Amino acid sequence: MTKSVCASEVSGTSIAPSSKSIAQRAIVAALLASGTSILRNLTLCDDTEAALSIAKILGADVKEDGYDYHIISKSITTLPQKEQTLFCGESGLLTRMIIPVASLLSSPVTITGNGSILGRPIDMIEKPLQDLGVCIRINRGFLPAVIEGPLKGGTANIDGNISSQILTGLLLALPLAKQDSAVYVHNLKSKPYIDLTIDLLQSFGIVVENKNYEIFRINGNQQYRAISYNIEGDWSAASCLLVAGVIAGEVTINNLDTNSLQADKAILDALQLANTNVCIRQNKPFCSVTTTYSNYLKPFEFDANECPDLFPALVVLASNCNGISKIHGTKRLPHKESNRALALQQEFGKLGITIAVNDDTMLITGGTITGGKVSSHNDHRIAMALATAALKSTGKVIISGAESVNKSYPQFWNDLQSLTKQ
Repeated sequence: MTKSVCASEVSGTSIAPSSKSIAQRAIVAALLASGTSILRNLTLCDDTEAALSIAKILGADVKEDGYDYHIISKSITTLPQKEQTLFCGESGLLTRMIIPVASLLSSPVTITGNGSILGRPIDMIEKPLQDLGVCIRINRGFLPAVIEGPLKGGTANIDGNISSQILTGLLLALPLAKQDSAVYVHNLKSKPYIDLTIDLLQSFGIVVENKNYEIFRINGNQQYRAISYNIEGDWSAASCLLVAGVIAGEVTINNLDTNSLQADKAILDALQLANTNVCIRQNKPFCSVTTTYSNYLKPFEFDANECPDLFPALVVLASNCNGISKIHGTKRLPHKESNRALALQQEFGKLGITIAVNDDTMLITGGTITGGKVSSHNDHRIAMALATAALKSTGKVIISGAESVNKSYPQFWNDLQSLTKQ
């Protein structure tokens, strides 16, 4: 599917979809609880639908009531033992969470997916799971993977350099192991996502001890508590629309939490560095964030190592700054839905913006954004960034692969159109 976006002023209010990062964690936690959990304010996207589908396969009854989802589970450890196949779609988080969770079962489970997830590495989980008592077979470091538990607990070492998602999966699964566990982590990236995981676990009655993000101690034989859990809005999804307000008018995004543990809340820091106009209004339980046009955006330097998903939105912001902006953390980008550093360099280059990559730093020279034909590289965040950049273009921007936004934000094109004044 292609979408055409022209230079436009934006004005209006939009509601941030629920955080798919939190939603997927909450769905898995509800699956591991015994009883009925109610996940409130859950908006669907490809990734959350895949998580709900897996919850059903693993014995949960899922009932929809508007934006509330009732997940009735007896805990997967009580399931009849039989071979299962779990399909994770294209979700890296779901894949890396569900591999340890599925290892709680003593029967073989095949984990697979489609699209770019088949090229994203999972070999870093093999040795830790083996050390924790699991038999695991991986296809040369990639999906599909076959796991046969049960996960016993014990001691494991993991490398957190590529992704924190494996650690999240272990933190979700190990409380249900028979033995106590200690996970030693080296060079952990994306620490805010681990804070988010531990905070959610605490809500579901699970205790994890975090020693300086290097040692995580988890008692076995814990029990998840079925609860009602309110899912906040997604800062990742909101980031491009917040940038849209800065470069092309005024945008208000509701359903955000400025006290959030989401890493991508750091978009507020980047906007401040670029000399933008941001207004935050409390509207319990969450808040609204308004960004308005700034006639002079100064180049900025920003460390995105802990929030690499912000890169696309930050590139749009930098493209409209008067000078060269520097964003650190490009080594976090190769194993996303696309190689994002390369995709951003190629596609923004087609629109007249010069992007250079120097070791771990991206340098973006602000300038005039031209029209042209570009590709999303089947990456939802690249598609949204290109559409946002087009709001300040000198000609029409035609984006192929526009349907990729369904992965995280299916309503993006409708929301953008509702904000646009032609």
